[in-house]
Parts: sequence; C-alpha cells; structure tokens
Amino acid sequence: MQRWGHSRQGKPRFFCTACRKTATPQRNDVEKRNDLQDLRGWLLGKESLSQIASKAKITRQGLWKRFHEVIDLAGKEPILPDMIKVRILIVDGTYIHGHVLCALIAIDENDKLYWKFAPYESYNAWCDFLSSFVEPDIIVMDGQKGLFAAARTLWPKVSIQRCQFHLIAFAVQYTGRKPREAIAIELQQLLYSLKYAKDHPGKDAWLDSYLAWEKKYSSFFSARDKRGVFVHSRMRSARLIVRRALPYLFTFLDHPEAPNTTNLVEGWVNGAIAEVLRWHRGIRLHEKKALATTVLTNLKRQKNKEVSVIKKLRKADRARRARVFIRRNARKKPAASDKGNLRLMV
Repeated sequence: MQRWGHSRQGKPRFFCTACRKTATPQRNDVEKRNDLQDLRGWLLGKESLSQIASKAKITRQGLWKRFHEVIDLAGKEPILPDMIKVRILIVDGTYIHGHVLCALIAIDENDKLYWKFAPYESYNAWCDFLSSFVEPDIIVMDGQKGLFAAARTLWPKVSIQRCQFHLIAFAVQYTGRKPREAIAIELQQLLYSLKYAKDHPGKDAWLDSYLAWEKKYSSFFSARDKRGVFVHSRMRSARLIVRRALPYLFTFLDHPEAPNTTNLVEGWVNGAIAEVLRWHRGIRLHEKKALATTVLTNLKRQKNKEVSVIKKLRKADRARRARVFIRRNARKKPAASDKGNLRLMV
C-alpha cells in the first residue's frame, strides 16, 4: 500500500500495488468518538442543530442521523461501586421528564457527585440508590417520604438533618407568601429566623419562641365548627409540618462540617440541569437522558468553587467573540480623515 493523494472529501487515499485498486480507510471508532464529542457540544451549548449542521456543511437530517447512532452512548448511566465510604451525604432528586425520568443525586463531604436514574422518587428507588453507600455520620435531605423511610430502613441509627429551606417552602404553601393573619405572620417570622440559630444557645432560644407561639394560639388551633370540623385546617397543617421536622432541624450542630440545607445540590447540580433543559426545551425523553448524563458527568468542583461546564462554555464563547472582534478591527483600513489626523499628530 502506498499513499495516493486524497479523495474528494479530503481524506487520505491509498493504492494497492497487488490488486491495482485505490481505497480510503474507514475508522469507525474515530467517527463515533467525533460524533459523540459533537453531540455533547450540542447538548451543552446553545446552538441549534441547524446552526451546527451549517458549520459542518451537512444537512440537518444528516447531522441528526449521526447523532442518533451515538445518543445511547451519551445517555449511558455509570455503575456505582459498592460500599462507598462517606461521612456526610447530601441527597436530593430532580425531575427531568415529568414522572418518567428522575435523577437521584448525592454529594459527599469532598463535593464528589454520585447519581442514578429512576422513574420517580420512591422508597424502592431510594433504597436501591443508598444501598451503595456505607452508613454515613449524617445525611442531609429535604424530607421526602420515600427518602426518609429508605434512610431509616438501611441505617436505623444515622443522624438526619432536614433541609431548613425546604421546611420553610412547605410551610409557606399553607400560610401563603404574604399572610394577613397574625398567627401566620408570626410563624413565617419564626421560620425565617432559623438562619440565625447557628449554635446551641440559638437553638434553645428558637425552640422556646416556637413553643411560646404554639401555646399562644392553642385555642385557635382547637377551634371547631358546628359539625365538629376544625376551622383553621391550613394552619394546623403548617404546624404539623414544623412539628414533624423539629427533631431533625438542628442535627448539624453536632456535626460542624455538615450543612443545614440541601442548597449545594439544588443550586449546583439541579440548577445546571434545569438551565441546559431550558436551552433545549422541546427535546424528547432519550435526548433529555443523554443531556442529563452529559451534564452530571462533566460537573466538577475545585476548592469549594463551582467550575461548571456551562460557565466554561460561556467563557470560551466570550473569548472567541473577542478574537473575532480584534481581527475584524485589524483588517479595517483607516479612513482618509483618520489619516489626516495621524499626519497632524506626527
């Protein structure tokens, strides 16, 4: 075999001296790798298929045909190892496609990300996911029933920290964001003051204020109508939500490195997935799965600072635009008036 120029597509061509024929070698592994890289670039970027196809000088249908062959590889879920040792576990779930596709997410004390797909958040799904971990010192969660039951089943003695932000959000569903009744206003102020209870004296002061609030409005909660039905059912529901969370609101005080919310998952992981889904709204289920897999695989954190794939792409795009702007200005010739000004300056 000897080199014999290039084909019309620009690929190297070879000539066989024995059979007197030319051929262009095909590397399917390289083509797949390049197609997978282009697919990830589309999923993590803002450009449409038509824009990418025009740059590649192929049709949109041809580009999608290439993507369709490798999209299952991009959406392949990694296998979690068994007996993962962690001290702190922050867990939450985010829905990607209705109640059909959900990502169960966990982050340890070193900001390492673990995840798994499930149809929806349920007891069985959380048991299957959490069984890959050794019992941690503390687990931070939002209070979802299936998650709470799975944690108690797998680790009966584990310390549980309820997310204080989720507690406020659940209670506000019953009190309203801008309540008018004094009882609801006081409860809202109590919940918003949770962020100031950062030590044991603060915890004791907050609990005393909450118990005083319950005692003050005890007759309000026990009021019934002529049929014997409680009159203020929504406020009773808000009180019940807080009561159930009380034993797990201040567990983080005994574990100094543990947070009191799941904001790391909500703001870092869930936020990145939601932003990319908004860019590519309208895509189908298997495409969303590939997108979520790509985002979750590429998310990294260094020194407790977010190094998001999305931010990297934005930074690279700004740098590219700056280079194009500089090149365009360099090519422009100065106008006649500018030349006169330059002569005067000289």
